[in-house]
Amino acid sequence: MLFNQIIAPLQDLLTKEAELLDGDASTYKLSLHFFTINLLYAVIMEVGSISLLITEIKTSPQAKALNLVHVSKSMYSEAFSRYDPKIFRRIFLGLLERLTFSEIPEIEKLGRFILVDGSIFPAFSTMEWASYKSTSNALKMHLAFELNRMIPVQFINTDANGCEKKALLEMLEVGVTYIADRGYVSFKLFQQIVEQQAFFIIRIKSTMKDTVVQRLDVIIPEEWPPFFVNVSDSIIYFSNDPNKPHYRLVTFAFENEAYRIATNRTDLTTGEIIMLYAYRWQIELFFRSIKRTFHALHLWSHNEKGIETQFYIYMIVYLLLLHFKQGLVQEQMAADILNNEPDSKNPESTPPENYSTRTPARGLVTLLGGRLKKFWKMSVHWLKCVRNFLFQPLTQEIKVMIFNME
Repeated sequence: MLFNQIIAPLQDLLTKEAELLDGDASTYKLSLHFFTINLLYAVIMEVGSISLLITEIKTSPQAKALNLVHVSKSMYSEAFSRYDPKIFRRIFLGLLERLTFSEIPEIEKLGRFILVDGSIFPAFSTMEWASYKSTSNALKMHLAFELNRMIPVQFINTDANGCEKKALLEMLEVGVTYIADRGYVSFKLFQQIVEQQAFFIIRIKSTMKDTVVQRLDVIIPEEWPPFFVNVSDSIIYFSNDPNKPHYRLVTFAFENEAYRIATNRTDLTTGEIIMLYAYRWQIELFFRSIKRTFHALHLWSHNEKGIETQFYIYMIVYLLLLHFKQGLVQEQMAADILNNEPDSKNPESTPPENYSTRTPARGLVTLLGGRLKKFWKMSVHWLKCVRNFLFQPLTQEIKVMIFNME
């Protein structure tokens, strides 16, 4: 079945983890294997809660065909407490290591880039560790999303008041460029990133005062000027920063919104800085995907470790689905080349002349080409198509239908 094809890359990783738990399969009806497979099924099928998953497995002929185990809600609660989230972290990291994902060509040659941001998830009133406001609880996922391959690579959970700057420092890697919005602006953070031999591209606040040390040449693609005004590129220092380190500041206006981008990357062109910041929108799309499509707004557990497990399941499913999609794309492209057929989904396609979007960053990314849609976007229509064929053999006819669905 298609479901088994999608989850195939993790099967041996899951088996290895299960073997480390002596007597797990013989002791528990909801063993690590069934616990994991049931949850993967829930996410792919967009089942919104554990209660609905129990009903789905009990009544669905397709679920029975997959040999999913039917157990009570209390058994799921016990499993979330029993299995350490480190198990799922190891499976996630194993997939990152073994799976190959397409890279954005324009970015690959420029280095490794990580988008960072935090997003709030509502929590139950009983979850005192996730304190937020006097009237409500909530938690925050601090996410590192690799731009090169368009995949999540790391996350940290805190209560909703958890400091995003502190989380970024915990995730820093030498040589990596981190791209973030205005919530990460801090003179101290800038200095710490530099000291750890990493880089940043961060949008700063309009109120931050700076002094220009040197004007740089503005270098952007020839087709961009109609969309931009007031573009500048300078070496500066911030007037209120007591240490006065020199950084680079790129400013521009796009669709009536002003942008000021600070960075310590001096080797990139003006256009490359703008392009890289524009791609920051992809992390927002990822949060939207897991919240709305994967139903992450409904927490499966009240336990802090259980929620960490839930989030690792989302990350695992995302990797598996993206790997499956890109495999179909590569297979179809190879077939088109073999048959000397033109690519019907040209990745270089451009938007209509009067194209506009609600979010400037989205509009800017659209100007950069159509590769995102072809290789990395998993639309609700595409996911619906996958779910409709989930219990059928992956024939060539079904491959073509899934490939052509946007």
